[in-house]
Amino acid sequence: MFATAWTELSRLLSFGIENGLYADHILNKLEGIRKHVENYVNKLRIEYTLYSPQGVDPWVEVRFKDGRENEIAHINIRWDGESLRAVFNGAKEKAERLASILNALGASVEAKELDGGWRVDLTTDSITAIRRKEWLEAVRALVEELHKRGIINEEQRDRLLKEIIAGPNTIEIAGVELNVRQESVGKSKRLIIMYHPSSFTTFNTAVKALRDAGFVEGVHFTAKKPEGGVQGYVYIKLPAGLWRLEELRRQGVDWADKALRRLKEIAKARGFSEILEEYLKPAIEAETVDPRGLVVEVERGLKAVVRDVRVERDGDRPRVVVEYEVNGEAKSFSFIWGVRKGGIVMANVWLVEERAAVLATLTGDQTIRGEGRNRVLSAKHLFALARFKGVGWELLRWYTEAMKE
Repeated sequence: MFATAWTELSRLLSFGIENGLYADHILNKLEGIRKHVENYVNKLRIEYTLYSPQGVDPWVEVRFKDGRENEIAHINIRWDGESLRAVFNGAKEKAERLASILNALGASVEAKELDGGWRVDLTTDSITAIRRKEWLEAVRALVEELHKRGIINEEQRDRLLKEIIAGPNTIEIAGVELNVRQESVGKSKRLIIMYHPSSFTTFNTAVKALRDAGFVEGVHFTAKKPEGGVQGYVYIKLPAGLWRLEELRRQGVDWADKALRRLKEIAKARGFSEILEEYLKPAIEAETVDPRGLVVEVERGLKAVVRDVRVERDGDRPRVVVEYEVNGEAKSFSFIWGVRKGGIVMANVWLVEERAAVLATLTGDQTIRGEGRNRVLSAKHLFALARFKGVGWELLRWYTEAMKE
């Protein structure tokens, strides 16, 4: 029932978004229905049968079944001589039900009327956009059989298998579909996460969607309107945009969790997991450690116990306050983060020996230890302090604001 109903509702939702019709109560209801459809579809079983009779090119039939083993829909996947293609021809109701299921699984497809009948047609990109394990197993089985039968060569097989593993290099953030790629700049590499809107309307829709999700323009993303024949863009700033995505995931936002899981899947398949992990590390580690009760050896026989680490605002800058205890005596020190010329994040702190020992343990930088003197802390120390509960997101938010354009 959900799958059938969603066909028309999804069209209405897409129309509203694309044309800037922001009746939030309506869109929220449609979004709720979409989640019901996805939950329904995720519970369906996927089975397949590979057919490879002599004299006929092989194909695989994929069937979707409910909990009672009733077949809800099916589709055949074949090789058309140049690419993989999944096709269904049949009654309108069945075609629309199938299209709804496939869309809920991640494809982008419509049921269309053709020569008096109804058709659902997926190309390779849409086929590999569906990430259910059983579906991908069916596609992989067909590719291997095509190679075994000599219908495709080894190079074609390897390319198809790579596409199956990787899937499309797109992720969806707040309803905006963005392209993900790795780019080389000299000897270094970076990620590009970008959307190229097809019109001024789709540009406005994307920007509004990101803003509504709490992404701040200039901090988490940059955008340029398409005008005068020049293509526009919406560009996710890194690492700030990814940190915001991780923060939303921690807050239980479902689409943020899906976006990050898909991004990690793409990175693994396309060989840039390392750089993604580097971007995400401060946010993944943020507020995962409780510093209270941490014991620090100041010198032989003398220990300090950390009682609290917190952030207080000093104007528009964060002051980190560290409280600790030595032999029952409560002590504390603090330092303020700022940005100096050239966009360098830093903090100056005067440290006596026991303070240095405490801060060295908190930051993991043992070079801080030593006689009392002024120390200059850098961004790496800020990221290390961000691991502590009640401190992390405040410091990371300030850092991204300080680094904005």
